[in-house]
Amino acid sequence: MQRDGNSEAYDGAGFVPLGVNPGGTCRLVCFHYAGGSAQTFFPWTKLLPEDYALLAAELPGRGRRRDAPFVPSIRSAAQQLAEAWGPYGDLPAIFYGHSLGALLAYETARALKSRGQTLPELLVVSSRAAPGSPTSTHTLPALSDGDLRRYLESLEGTPRAVLDSKPLMKRAIPMLRADLQLIYDYRHEPGPALDIPIHVIGAIDDPFAPLECLLEWRSVAPAGFRLQMQGKGHFSPMRTPNAVMQAVEDHGLAPVREPIRAAS
Repeated sequence: MQRDGNSEAYDGAGFVPLGVNPGGTCRLVCFHYAGGSAQTFFPWTKLLPEDYALLAAELPGRGRRRDAPFVPSIRSAAQQLAEAWGPYGDLPAIFYGHSLGALLAYETARALKSRGQTLPELLVVSSRAAPGSPTSTHTLPALSDGDLRRYLESLEGTPRAVLDSKPLMKRAIPMLRADLQLIYDYRHEPGPALDIPIHVIGAIDDPFAPLECLLEWRSVAPAGFRLQMQGKGHFSPMRTPNAVMQAVEDHGLAPVREPIRAAS
């Protein structure tokens, strides 16, 4: 897989091509967690099967959109991403979102449906309570600097060098605060159901997304629901694309032709 290939240029509108495969037959479209960016998924360019081109959504206020103001709502972000989707609808797509990204992926698929655009073949979500879950914000922190830093530390997904760096935390905290505010403000609005299957990935030992809130995704998955549990904490689904690729295979959408290497 080529990285940042010239055959798909970033247009600034919300999707960043990370891995370009001219012979690819499917796109894996990833939606980042709170405080993340499109570059969160860059290590996956080395790990995906050759059939896949890798595309990542990027919210304003970070990465290649760092000069844009933070988005005011998940629904607004989803509408922006749906508007930017046009050039990427030429291949079948799998949407994958982790934590905040799960809600972004879900609402972007709903926005595509409302616009009459082609939907992804499968929605894979991980480590996030279902839309409309009464427990969706119960494990989120207060939004003070100290609370956010302690939250990052408890997730065990941020390197100690970052947590201990005042300049890095000065940049990270406002972005994390804006992203968590999106979840606090999010309200699931009734509408036409997505007619695509939803595959949920959770971690057995994840206190931020317990089993009961993952099961609630069944209520928005009339076209099919599967739940896959694994261990090793809140960020375990992010460490390699293995679980996502297994979900694709489980739904009979595409075979995993080559073993996926473990992340180093």
